[in-house]
This record gives sequence, structure tokens and C-alpha cells, in this order.
Amino acid sequence: MKKKLIAGILTAALAITAAFGVSASAMAADAAIGGNISIAETADPMNINPLYVVDQTSFDMMQALYAPFFEIVKGEMYYGNGLCESVTANEDFTEVTLKLKENLKWHDGEPLTAEDVVFTMDVLVDSEQNVPYQAYGFIDGEAVQTEAIDDLTVLIKLPTSSAGFLGGLSQIYCIPKHIYEGVGNIGESELNNNPIGNGPYKFKEYRPGESFIVERFDDYFGDTPYLDTITFKIVKDSNTANASLASGDINARLISSEDYDVVNATGKVNIISYDSGRVNVMGFNQNNEPMKDARVRQAIAYALDKEELVTFAYLSSEFADPAYSILTPDTMYYDDSLTQYNNDQAKAQQLLAEAGYSNLSLTLLYTATNKTMESEAIYIQSKLAEVGISVELYPLDESTYKNKTKDREATDYDLMLSFYTLGAEPSLYGDILKSDSRSNYGNVRDEELDALWDKGNSIPNGEERENIYKEIQKITNDNMYIYPIAYSKGFYAVDKSYGGFEDVILQTIYYDYSKVYKIQ
Repeated sequence: MKKKLIAGILTAALAITAAFGVSASAMAADAAIGGNISIAETADPMNINPLYVVDQTSFDMMQALYAPFFEIVKGEMYYGNGLCESVTANEDFTEVTLKLKENLKWHDGEPLTAEDVVFTMDVLVDSEQNVPYQAYGFIDGEAVQTEAIDDLTVLIKLPTSSAGFLGGLSQIYCIPKHIYEGVGNIGESELNNNPIGNGPYKFKEYRPGESFIVERFDDYFGDTPYLDTITFKIVKDSNTANASLASGDINARLISSEDYDVVNATGKVNIISYDSGRVNVMGFNQNNEPMKDARVRQAIAYALDKEELVTFAYLSSEFADPAYSILTPDTMYYDDSLTQYNNDQAKAQQLLAEAGYSNLSLTLLYTATNKTMESEAIYIQSKLAEVGISVELYPLDESTYKNKTKDREATDYDLMLSFYTLGAEPSLYGDILKSDSRSNYGNVRDEELDALWDKGNSIPNGEERENIYKEIQKITNDNMYIYPIAYSKGFYAVDKSYGGFEDVILQTIYYDYSKVYKIQ
């Protein structure tokens, strides 16, 4: 999920004070104070605790409740909606100092201090707490150490220099020590059902299958949010969501390329296009014997025509570009010279024969409510049939799909469609490929690759680090551990009676909900 990040700014004697974007204090001339906006989500949240959020829906909602330490937007440090007023590092980048803003408060009125940051980082690296983002607190297998210097100052000591550390830290959100101290297995705690955050809105009500509602937090450290409430409505079917958007029952939602024309034709919305940073991919479940053979995975890739697939699934090149690397083109050390396994059915059949497979039958898992995935699945099924591979489609509702992909022992699917958004810091892409990572849904196990991920995260930016990440891309591509499909564009449809969304969308999937308002 998560994810978005730049490591190129991490230089010696780093003193990061840059700001990005329009000042939050600039009051929009047409903004009303008060009101509600209804934003559509495709599933119920799985866990709102920010240390345990691993799905898009929970992440969307969580950002209304919690503020990050800081963000990295278009290559610049951004403190506007963050808890920190500055982040500095020593000369060799083995110590990072966070300076918190003054008068920070939790939603229950308790002060937010350096002790909360220390507690959060200690939970992050505690193996018994099973935090999905735990790797962001480790360098070369050793945990970072965090201490409070005073109420507003935190010192993080790294076991060795790490060019990617701040990238990971920008994805960590603070949790309240006074709520969770002494709680074992925080991710499973019932305390998460009544979240106490520090962001622009605080928790009000959750009705499973219906809505998740937050209300304005008047003691928010930034400018007071415009709206009284935000209602996240659970609308699983995209056709229903489109109709609700047209009728005004919902006011905003992310839309796919297939929804674009239908939604735009209503004339009732503004559609904001942005660089999603998303990579749509097909994974291979190596719990199953055929998928363990690189020749089979390569054969599947050769059997597909990627440009044709992208056009079929996304309708137009305006909505997506074919992807050939696991990294996005704006990620550091992206390599555009990788071998393109593409549109060679004779080669595909040759590889299948070498692997000893004929009339292979596979099952393809995807989210039933995702129109783009459905189109991808239909195309893949049709195209693989031409080389003697029959594909059974296995669509699931989003919640069931998420639980299925988290099951590391699952064998009832061979192929799976998914996507990820990880941004411009290459070390974070280890989430999808390291043997022990939370999002290694293909169950890839490669010790050489694991060692490269660790090494790339622990050395300074430069030629050596660049070569490591290019080697990672090459190994991944040569073994076809993941089949990249497309770099897709993002589209947010917003009722014309609401404004501020150009400032709400900071980057990819990061939202600053304090900026949205109802037009008076």
C-alpha cells in the first residue's frame, strides 16, 4: 500500500527545511465553513491503526485521522500536514533528529510529545508486535534506536548509514503511548475500533458495510478543517457508485479508465487527473509447482502482447503506459533497458515444452469489483489459450481477495492481478519481493535478491547503489518473478459543489483532507 518517496535528497550534512505547495493558511475565497462530503470506498476498512494499515480503503480513511511525521512530495520535504517542523541528519547519516511542532494534541486532548514518537518506533521494531512496516525500522538486520531529547525533540540512531531510511520513515504514523502502552499484539487490539489520532478529523462512527464517519478536530495543529464531517460510504459496485455520484448521494470517488466517460458525461463532476505512481502487475504463486519454473513464467509473459493488453484494459494510452520494470519511471535508478518478454507465441510454446508442460490449466485471482482487473483477466485468459494454457477466472470481493492474498500457504490460485504504489525510493519496492516481506504475494524466495535489497538500503546514493537496483530489476525481470502490466494514471471525480481537491491530493494516494471544502 503504501505508499511515494525520494531518497535523492538524503545527502551529507542534510538539513531539510524546504516546504512544498500552497500555504494551508491561504483561505479559499469560495470556501464555506461546515458541511459534509461523502466519499465512496469499495470495501470496509481492515484496520485503521496506521501501523497496521495494508489496504487502500483503510489507508484512505486513516489519513483523515492521523498526520504523518512528514511527507516527500515531488522530491521535496513537505511539513505542511506533518507532525515535524524539521528533520536533520548528521554528516554520515547515522543519526536523524526530528523536531516536533509545538502544541500537538491527540484527539482525546492529551499532548503529543517525543515520548509518543519513541513509543511508536519501539513498537515498529518489536518483533512480537508484528507491524507490517517493521522493515522500515531496520538497517542491515539491526533495529534503529530512538530516544527523546526533550518533549519536542527525537533522536533516531541508525546502526549504519542508510540512504533509504527517511523514505520509509515518511510512511510511519505516530500512535498514542497513553492508549497502547502495555498492550500486546496491538494490531489485534479492540482499541483500534475507537481510534485516537492526531489528524484534521477525529473518529465519530463506523457502521460495517455502510459508512465510516469522521468529524472536525478543532485542536488540529494546522489550519482548522473546513468541513464538519467526512462520510466514507462503502459502495462495492462501481456501477452503483457511478449512479450515486450522478445523483449526489456520494460526492467524490476514485474512478477507473472504464468509468471515465460515464462519469464525465454527467456534467456534475470535475475529474482531477494525477500521476498515480501505481504499477499494475500479474503475480505468480510459487506455492504451486508450475509457477516455480521460470520457463513457465517467461512463457506466460511471451504469450501476451503488452501494448494490446494495456489498450484492452485501459481503453486508451491516455490512461496508462505499458510497464516493463517493477519500478516506475520516476523511481530512482529505473532501468528502461530490460528484456521485453512480449508477443512471441512461438517462444512461449518452446519454453512450455522445455519445462515439460502441455495443456496447462491455471487459475487467475483478481478483485471482482475492479473493472480494469476484470478486463486484464479476460484478455489474459483469451491470449494464453492461444498457446495451450487454459485459465479459469477466480474473481472475489475485495475483502475476501485481500485475505486470500495474505495467506502465505494458499494454493488455490496460480496467477493473481494486483497493484502497488511505492514511489521514488527504490528500497521500498522490497515490500513486494523480499522473501519475508508483507506484500510478497507471489511467495518469491531468492537469497541473492534478498541480499541485494538489504545492501541497497544501507549504502549512500551513487553509482554503487544505482548498480544494485539495476541488478535487482534485471534479476526480477530475467526470472519473471512479477509481470508488470501498466503504469496507470489516477482520476478523482469530485462533485462540482466541492473545492480544494487540487491541494488535497499531495502525491499519488496521500490526501490532506483539511483542504477540501464545500463551495459557498
